[in-house]
Amino acid sequence: MSGTHLPKRRMHAFALTVLTLIMLLPGLASIPVIDRDEARYAQASVQMAESGDWLNIRFQDEARNKKPAGAYWAQTVMLKTLSSPEKRQIWVQRLPSVIAGLLAVLLTYLAAVRMIGRQGALYAAGALAISLIFVFEGHIAKTDALLCASASAVFAALAHVRHPDPNARFKRLWVWVFWVGLGAGIMIKGPIVPALAVISILGLWVWERRLGWAKALLFWPAIILFLLIWMPWAIAIYMATDGAFFTESLGNDFGGKLVSAQEKHPGPPGYHLGLIWLTLWPSSLFLIPGAIYAVRSVRSGKGDMSAVTKAMRLCLIWVVPFWLMIEIMPTKLPHYVLPLFPALCVMIGAAIATLMQVKIFPVARFISAALFAVATTALIGALLYAQTIYGTPDMEMITYAIIGVGALAALIAAFGMVVGKAKLTVMSAVLSAIVLSCGAYGYILPNLDQFRTSERVAQTLNPVSLGDTISPTYTEPSLLYYTNKSLRLGGQADPIDMAAIREGRVIILDLKSEAQPDLLVKLQDAALADSVCLEVSEPVRGFNYSKGDKVEIVTVRGDVCPTVTSPEPPIGSTETVPDPE
Repeated sequence: MSGTHLPKRRMHAFALTVLTLIMLLPGLASIPVIDRDEARYAQASVQMAESGDWLNIRFQDEARNKKPAGAYWAQTVMLKTLSSPEKRQIWVQRLPSVIAGLLAVLLTYLAAVRMIGRQGALYAAGALAISLIFVFEGHIAKTDALLCASASAVFAALAHVRHPDPNARFKRLWVWVFWVGLGAGIMIKGPIVPALAVISILGLWVWERRLGWAKALLFWPAIILFLLIWMPWAIAIYMATDGAFFTESLGNDFGGKLVSAQEKHPGPPGYHLGLIWLTLWPSSLFLIPGAIYAVRSVRSGKGDMSAVTKAMRLCLIWVVPFWLMIEIMPTKLPHYVLPLFPALCVMIGAAIATLMQVKIFPVARFISAALFAVATTALIGALLYAQTIYGTPDMEMITYAIIGVGALAALIAAFGMVVGKAKLTVMSAVLSAIVLSCGAYGYILPNLDQFRTSERVAQTLNPVSLGDTISPTYTEPSLLYYTNKSLRLGGQADPIDMAAIREGRVIILDLKSEAQPDLLVKLQDAALADSVCLEVSEPVRGFNYSKGDKVEIVTVRGDVCPTVTSPEPPIGSTETVPDPE
């Protein structure tokens, strides 16, 4: 690493750190816990912190044998270090995603420095930092930001091993990064990152007919560390669950998604390609020029081992096979493409660096601007719809100002792309991303009270000592997070149990539930027949975005029945009071 280049890289690293934190920190504490995945991860991590059981992952009493323990451990460490489980501070559990997001951006920069130079690397890492799905995953407490960081580590390591630094010490360092990234990837989400690495290495071998560069990875101390990262936990969880964890995680969860659409998330082939203009927004404005740049760079043939050709081969082999796999998979979710973003952003960074020098890709620029305009319109429309339907009048002016400034900056970016003003395009796209992201996460979304249903319901329960509490019709896991783990969701108990109600049971009911629409009436009828009086709270009205349904939630508990007493006659009166019978 040249001494003259070091200050420039440090300045870039500082700028990228600031940009990433600007994108990821707003709303971290004010956005309510998101159903359903974040709420499940957050609650399971709270229970891990409370119980001190770092091996078994549980959601209430149910074993959560879906993903390895890495993300849960990261959240639990944060809870133990910066807070406590009973405080339910979701921002603390989101910090691992913020840290992972920052690592992913910096690792993408370090990868791109070796592949396309410092300036292109700055554009590449910046493109990742402002991309929509990356920012979203960096705001929530689950696995995908951490997975992106581990994928970025492996990708950066491969880039440096293929383009070795003259300093042998740094080359060996990246071998360590490779194996640590693989081990962390396994602990976060199982085989995904190792599969990406194996596919990429084998693909490059087939493409280039040489694999000598990969021999550097066969460094046994690093391989032993890789095994130590995940094998002790794997052996312990196998023994603790008698193999049930791997049957459920690899067989039912991971394997099931390969053969059928799980959890109501189907999608046709081409789903991710169609959605990439939103998930990568606003960096998707440069996606087509980036893809063209990469393809043109590798056209020179198998014998060309120039730095740019090797770089673009790695990017394409990282992206294309895995992309085809997730397009074929029946289960589809927008974040499945996130591990590919480092490579996509390196291609984008190379295209931006080229466009800064010359006006090329005229047709691609026009198509990109058109697709970018469509994606921006969809994003702006979603924010306007959220404000109109779920917002309040007192937040309209600020919301519309945020959306207006962000939309104007995006329009200028599209215009700059068409006319070939690369600097104007980049600056406007970054400005649009900052305004809309900070505005949405820091102001618009936290103020949509109808999205905070579980939190508001839990607040109505705070004065009550929660003992036996059930929620048979409103079953979102965020309600459990905001109350406590003794709450029973769904059909875990008979709601029409008068003996339990007499003893203090609290029932949370969604009056708009299609599953049991007349449950309150049945409860009242049963209470009348059993001489039990009920107290029904004022309803909490909101919107369940997980199901797309309006909700109207009340709490029901037993109450002391009023007694009929005979009125006392006035003093000195001889009037006879009639018998109430």
